[in-house]
Amino acid sequence: MKQLFARLINFEEGQQQESFLVLLLFVLSLGIFLAAELPWQLPVTVLGGAFVLLLVASAVLVFRRSCWAFLPLALMFLVLGALRFVTADALPTNDISAFARQDVHVTGRLVEEPRVTEDATGQTKLRYHVEAESIRQQGEAPQTATGGLYIYSRPQEGKAVPDASIGDTIEASGKVRLPHGYQNPGQLDTKLLLRVQGITASVAVGKAGVRVTPEEHPTLTMQLMRRIAAIREHYAASMQEVMPEHDAAAIFAMLFGGYDGIDPALLVSFTTTGIVHILSVSGSHISLLAAVLAWLGGLLRLPRLVTAGLVLFAITVYTLLAGCVPPVLRAAAMGGLTFLALALGRERDARRLLLIVGIGMLLLWPLLLFHISFQLSFLATAGLIYLAPGLGRWLEAHGLPRFLAGSFALSISAQGATLPVIAWYFNQLSLSCLLANLIVVPIVELMIVFGLFAGLVGWLIAPLGKIVFALDSLLLGLVREMTRILAALPGSMVWVPTPGPLACVLYYLVLGAFLLADEQKQAALVFLKAHRRQELAGVAAVLVFCVAAHLAQPDEMTVHFIDVGQGDAALVITPHGHAFLVDTGGTRDGAFDVGSRVDVPYLLHYGMYDVDAIFLSHAHEDHAAGAGAVLRLMPVQHVFTSSEGREMYAKSMGLSTADPALGKFTTLETGSRYEIDGVTIDVVSAPTAEEAQSQGGTGGNEACDVVRVQYGKASFLFTGDMTKEQEAKLLADGRDASATVLKVGHHGSNTSSSEPFLRAVAPRYAVISVGADNTFGHPKPEVLNRLASLNIPVLRTDQQGAIVFHTDGTKISYETYVR
Repeated sequence: MKQLFARLINFEEGQQQESFLVLLLFVLSLGIFLAAELPWQLPVTVLGGAFVLLLVASAVLVFRRSCWAFLPLALMFLVLGALRFVTADALPTNDISAFARQDVHVTGRLVEEPRVTEDATGQTKLRYHVEAESIRQQGEAPQTATGGLYIYSRPQEGKAVPDASIGDTIEASGKVRLPHGYQNPGQLDTKLLLRVQGITASVAVGKAGVRVTPEEHPTLTMQLMRRIAAIREHYAASMQEVMPEHDAAAIFAMLFGGYDGIDPALLVSFTTTGIVHILSVSGSHISLLAAVLAWLGGLLRLPRLVTAGLVLFAITVYTLLAGCVPPVLRAAAMGGLTFLALALGRERDARRLLLIVGIGMLLLWPLLLFHISFQLSFLATAGLIYLAPGLGRWLEAHGLPRFLAGSFALSISAQGATLPVIAWYFNQLSLSCLLANLIVVPIVELMIVFGLFAGLVGWLIAPLGKIVFALDSLLLGLVREMTRILAALPGSMVWVPTPGPLACVLYYLVLGAFLLADEQKQAALVFLKAHRRQELAGVAAVLVFCVAAHLAQPDEMTVHFIDVGQGDAALVITPHGHAFLVDTGGTRDGAFDVGSRVDVPYLLHYGMYDVDAIFLSHAHEDHAAGAGAVLRLMPVQHVFTSSEGREMYAKSMGLSTADPALGKFTTLETGSRYEIDGVTIDVVSAPTAEEAQSQGGTGGNEACDVVRVQYGKASFLFTGDMTKEQEAKLLADGRDASATVLKVGHHGSNTSSSEPFLRAVAPRYAVISVGADNTFGHPKPEVLNRLASLNIPVLRTDQQGAIVFHTDGTKISYETYVR
């Protein structure tokens, strides 16, 4: 073992080999990850002391030229990663987030140009990215505040949007809210993504608006950022003059990043064909652009200095025009340094630079480890640097023309390096990405060059700039049609299961094995041959243990209460892997598609590729809207509804009344029973239209269905938005309402969950599906007090995220996403 390590990292000769840098990057990342996942916070003093001891031990072993010096060095970086996370995760006491749920008047400096969008109703919405400077609570003196925040405003109808430039002072009054995303496995952590950007809170001021005080003496940095913003506005205005709005939005996104205003069909086609990264000036975009230019320089046999200049120019232009925001700056540093070395013919230096830059970034910003942009940027760059050159030479040696070999090598390398991350977050793999990168991406790169040129020349010769922009619009039409055809190919995009951490590690170990030097491969082979019997015995033992453990597990039903914000959604997975949903969540204003962005990813995360049934308690959007996307994106056999009628459900889901999916709808009736894979679903209450009318309404909460899901002795009662009047009628009719787990009615509203009903249910657990800091004040204190008085433990999706119950029909346990 000692000889193997020595030959793999060659540390005895004092050489900083790539394999050793990979080891340091891995253990640094592991330290950050462990510090984030541990249920307790590690003391800084303990971590600091361990770091000093390991530093001394490393220095001694390095001085003695011991081949074991890598061990304390690796442990030192492990501790250093944990130490950096703990220190970076701590916020100052005067951070804006410390005033959560309080009404304040906040003053800060505008960091970027205001973002202006429109909602589904056409109302203008403004978002200001502000760095807090002071904060004042009612009746108190102002105090210093720090931290970034978003200020949201809706201007009054007829009033102009206030002018605001980077560096101006922004004042606003409102309630401070903490960032809160959908807390489910397989979901992007919105709170963490914002934290990496320095955003720790938000304030919604509504129609009250904000007060803008122009900065009279802007610094040079402010002036530069304002100039960049003006250039971007010039590009946007010039494009909108000569092309349709959707085209202008798409080309602007290709140039500077963003998704605002893009035709949804084009976005779907880009996603399906695996080239959606083109719409984001991220590290993968910068890396791909730099790689294409470096490869083009080699193809045209340009001098290396000229090629390096092209690479640096392209990255610099992109960085400036993308607003010099931190993610782009980090991506530019990563891509610029590594591809500059690559363009100069220093392939090994490029690899080392990438590893050093990665280590440096994580030391400076340890939270980056959890940011999808950093993960994709680093891995795509690594794939292009480590894999593409050798793969391109191999393809060329096997008869592929140099042009095709280079294009295929770039595409395969970038996709291969990022595949586990894409599968982890999106559960999909584009099989048409090779063709798209070969055929479409070169056209898009040409469009980017034309677009940049058109904006620059437009300053001098406006008609010429418009002509070039019009040509870009024509090329976009070609790109749209090509991606549509590629996306429609059979198997263009396939769903893949979420890979586990072990699978990801094994994948990159296998991928990395191809990159070992001949001497390192020989050392590994010699070691494996020498220990062949032991290794085979160990692998066999692990396989036997895994199979035995799987066979020993009892058949279980799992019930998942999904965090869909202010709404209801539950997934039931039967003992043999069938799935059905009870409500699907949704938003009332339709601004966010819960079905496609929460429900479907959740199903795919657990390997569910079809749904046996959807039970919808009633047609309100916060219960039924998400079903539209589930029906559109996944096979669904049956949809069971209340008595409100198909038209109400179609409206809630955004479906046409002629949509064939409505043929799957069946109205539930009280007393009906359904069985799916040994799990029974009893319809405890399904008010008819007449019964709903007698309760005070013809639909909505008064028409709410109630179902009980039972497996063995374990049962789950789903009450939707059932009212107290319905609860009383259910009990008066003598229906059995008992259940092991109660989904509390109407998100904890006081219009539900009467004491007699709670006593009749007598649950061991109560689950409240509710949105964080919702404007309704759910769950109401009265409801929480009633549950507490009956000694019923409460679990809440706004606090614990997704809640998953496991039961074999006798025993029951649960786990929560947020611990």
